[in-house]
Amino acid sequence: MPRLLVIGLDCAPPSLVFDRFAEAMPFVSKLRSEGSFGVLRSTAPPITMPAWASMATGRDPGELGIYGFRNRDEGYGLRIATAKDLPYKRVWDHLGEAGFKVAPLFVPPTYPVPAVRGVSIGCFLTPEDSPKFAFPPRFQRELEERFGPHRPDVMNFRADDPDAVRDELFSSTKERFEILRYVLETHRPDLTFFVEMGTDRLHHAFFHNFFEDHPRFDPEGAYREIGREYYAFIDREIETTVMGLGDEKVDLLIVSDHGARPMLSGIAVNELLRERGYLHLKRTPEGPVAFADAEIDWSRTRAFSEGGYYARVFLNIKGREPEGIVHDRDVPPLLDELERLFLALPDENGAPMKTIVHRPEAVYRRTRGRAPDLMVYLDNLNRRSLGKLGLGGIHHANDDRGPDACNHDWDGIYIANGPNLPKGMRERRSILDIFPTILELFAVEPPSDLIGKSFISE
Repeated sequence: MPRLLVIGLDCAPPSLVFDRFAEAMPFVSKLRSEGSFGVLRSTAPPITMPAWASMATGRDPGELGIYGFRNRDEGYGLRIATAKDLPYKRVWDHLGEAGFKVAPLFVPPTYPVPAVRGVSIGCFLTPEDSPKFAFPPRFQRELEERFGPHRPDVMNFRADDPDAVRDELFSSTKERFEILRYVLETHRPDLTFFVEMGTDRLHHAFFHNFFEDHPRFDPEGAYREIGREYYAFIDREIETTVMGLGDEKVDLLIVSDHGARPMLSGIAVNELLRERGYLHLKRTPEGPVAFADAEIDWSRTRAFSEGGYYARVFLNIKGREPEGIVHDRDVPPLLDELERLFLALPDENGAPMKTIVHRPEAVYRRTRGRAPDLMVYLDNLNRRSLGKLGLGGIHHANDDRGPDACNHDWDGIYIANGPNLPKGMRERRSILDIFPTILELFAVEPPSDLIGKSFISE
């Protein structure tokens, strides 16, 4: 019977794991050279919530109806996407139904924590004081007695206190790997699917400190070695985990949901729409205000956007939005007009950008929920979309939510090593290939309409 350990490193890019920090990760580099590895193309958008959900279900964000951390509700508001929003079974559900023991640990989105044939721990969305962060209840009691309070994430990683963020980053990562090893030893799942968020938090808090190509990089800065130190630390934790399995033949997948790149600036998309006459306010704010708190004049507003790693642009369509004014016949020309606006938008110095504009119907087989009318990747993810109004201008040096050094990138990683996984493969793969690969490893029949292809049968 196969046994598989999946170690997810959120936001880990090929440029660091395979190149810049390869010598600091000797164990992972050895796994790479003895097995298969390559670029793992993320979802569109390359965001934690839809990306991990797609990896675990084999479905793209359109099929899942998850377009970011937050999704449109029935009005103009947003709500956080949770495990309840997933309309498809996860890979551990399929394996559990086939009689295998499973352990999804910290995999987004697993809040509320799922009931499985085995044990599970909720993801970083789980509140620290949640009375239910693990399943079953007796397993939660084990964790509380052995490890103390639940720490699913690096709290306040955008806070302006780098020493505190660094200390929490290393200590919480250490604890989560200790929990992983405890589960492997005491519960012995057939599938263990573990995700470490610390890599993502490192990048958002410290990317400009250690990534030499970042425009804010300081070669004399106090944290210039923190990236190398953390990835070396991750390497040691992975080595300790794998070596703790002894002589047992266990297959191993190391994966990331997306990559990382420097965040060059932020672009206030709603301010742009307001400046060009697509969005109107009843009252001009005196300072920065969240879109949800702004006094929007919906009787005159034709388009609006949500901020984030990409700009989700919505039309105010009559009959769809609560106070919609755009008639169906006017939708196609208005979308064309907005697409031209974003593609022509220059950077803060007047230079052209490499902006990408997608329409959901062109990138997804089908869409659920409230998909954006336009998906705008500003300067191909080099720039972040700022959703606030009252920012005073379109171009800004940083995020409107606090300090941030990193934006997401299209390419993550995969490393496959084990007796039942292919050796010598170096090709690019899709994040949607992980789901059918795991099912084939356990000889579980996959759904017939998947986009992804298994590593094994190819």
